[in-house]
Parts: sequence; C-alpha cells; structure tokens
Amino acid sequence: MLQILIANAREIMLQKSILFGKTVFLSFFILLLISVNSHAKVVTAKGISDIVEGKKAKTRSIALNNAKRAAVEQVAGAFVQSRSTVTDFVIAQDKIYSSSSGNISTYTVLSEGVNDFGAYEVEIEANVDVQELLVDIKEILKVNGWSRKPRITLNVNSNNASLGSTLKSLFITKLNQNGFEVFDDSKKVKTGFVLEINADLQTNKSEYQGISIASNNLSIVTNVTRTDDGQVIATRTQNASKAGSNLGKISQQLSNKLVRKAWRGLKNEILDFWQEEQYIARSIYLDVKQLNNFEQAKSFSRSLKQSVSGLLDVELIEFSQEKSQFLLKYKGWPEQLYDEVFAGPLKSEYQLELISVNANHVTLRIN
Repeated sequence: MLQILIANAREIMLQKSILFGKTVFLSFFILLLISVNSHAKVVTAKGISDIVEGKKAKTRSIALNNAKRAAVEQVAGAFVQSRSTVTDFVIAQDKIYSSSSGNISTYTVLSEGVNDFGAYEVEIEANVDVQELLVDIKEILKVNGWSRKPRITLNVNSNNASLGSTLKSLFITKLNQNGFEVFDDSKKVKTGFVLEINADLQTNKSEYQGISIASNNLSIVTNVTRTDDGQVIATRTQNASKAGSNLGKISQQLSNKLVRKAWRGLKNEILDFWQEEQYIARSIYLDVKQLNNFEQAKSFSRSLKQSVSGLLDVELIEFSQEKSQFLLKYKGWPEQLYDEVFAGPLKSEYQLELISVNANHVTLRIN
C-alpha cells in the first residue's frame, strides 16, 4: 500500500514538472513574439511588373520584389531622406530599397493578378524589422559617404572686429566646402553643434638699432559643443606669429594658416561624433500646439509612431488644447526628428508647422 502511494506521488510530481516546463516555454515564446513584434512595422504595399510572355514565374517574382521594395520605402523613406544629403538622396534610396528586402521578416500575399492597366500586380502585407533596417541604412550611408552633415552655428569672439569677420568668413567657407549646413540664431532650427572661436591678436613693438620692429601674434581657441547639454566634443588651440607693420595683411595671412590647421582636426572629430550619436536613442520632448481634444492627441501619437522609423517609444505626458507634450525615445538628434516628420505623411495629414527646434525640444503647431 505504501509503495502504491509513493508511486502515485511521484506520478503527480512528474505531471506538475511537465506542466511547469510547458508553461515556462509558452511564456518565453510569447515574450519572444512580443519582443520581435515591438521592433516590426506592418505595412501594406503593391508591386507591379510588365507581363513577360511565357514566363509567369519571372513576372510574379519581379512584381513581388517591387512590392517588398515599396514596403521598405513606406517604413524608411522619410528616415533615409532625413539622414542623407540632398544630392545623394536618390542614389542612396535606390541602393537601400533594392538591398533591404531581407529586413522583411514575414509577408502575406493579399492579392495578385493582372490589373486594369494590363500589368501583373501583387499586393502584400509585410512585417518590416525596423531596427535591423536602420542598422543597414546607417552602414550603407556611412560606407558610401552619403550621410548628411550636421548643422552648425558659429560664434566668434575677437579683440579685433576685422579679424573676427575674417575668421568667420574663413570657417564658413570651410564648412560649406565640406557639406556642413551653417545656421545662425535667427533660424527656427537651433543647430546640433556650436563652433565657438576665440581669437586674440597682439602687436608688440620694439626698436633695434634705431629701427622700429612690430611683432604680431595671433592666438585662436576653437571649441565645438553640443547644443543640448554644452558637452565639448572637439577643441583646438593654435598660435602663429609674423613680423611686419601691415597689420591687415598679416592678420589675413595668419588667419588662413591657423584656420587650415584647426579645421583638419575639428572636421574629423565632429564627423566621428556625429556618425555615432545620430543613431543613439535619446529622450526628446515634442510639444504640439492646437490638438483639439484628447482623442486627437492619442491619434497623433499612434500616427507618429507608425510614420517615424527612428521612434522607439512615445508617451503623452501632458494634454491641453493650447499645448500637448509628448516624451519620445528617438534614434537621432532633434533636428533629424524634425526632418523625418516633415519628410513623411504627418506634415500634410495634420497640416503641421514648425515653431522651433531648440536643444532637446521640438515644437510644432497644427493649422
């Protein structure tokens, strides 16, 4: 009798162990699905192909590939536009869309056949792995040199007004020649970086055997700081001297020399920092004015998450008709968020107008 009870107890423990194992596995599987789906966007897209006589499989394959390309473009089109230069955008998007169908984890064919225009058409519902796609886009833009350069504002401080104007002109020329966008404080978009130039020109006169000698020394300290928190990301200190009495000419010569030396190092440090930081997730506050009601605010939140690929999370933290505030987790800089929003469907859907981009705040208005 005792042996039977022991055997029954063991059987019950075994069944519980099996049930527990299945429960743990199922829970893990569900969490895995949630994790995968949280990094995917579901879109519907169509692709067409001219009908190739006698080659139905090839015709269908071309249309299907075009549908996949269209799905990727829906998800990443605005993102690519916000990260690539104006001149390289067309080439960049063609390269990215034609090589990114592998970022579609699954797809379902909704319909296919000959359309009203005599072309073969395939419509699909596709799950696009957004985060993997963004990694691929980053590498393609970086390797090919298609990444958009950051916006920069210049601040010049000098003990000589003419020297200050000269230095500002020389640095603007260098920035423009290398594809950087130069902004001033009057713009609505406050830039990602501030290039501060502190210049000091000193002239010392002495006499040697009855001859007056002027020695001119120019010192330049350049600091590049991040707008949102003031972090210094690059700095250079340069000095040069030249004898002579023609101060204007000597000042120009020394300025040219020191700007060339300073820019060589600053350029590389700015670009290295920019390349890494523009794909790191950061918190950005988005203020939207004139959302009519709470339901519209929630609808805007959903549309934002669907249309902005670099957006990882969005939370409505304050609502009023005058101003609603969203806290975003975004892969990129605030000005890139602005670029991506205005390159996508949200601008026309909500008649958005930019008020300002300042530090980690973006402010928009609905008209």
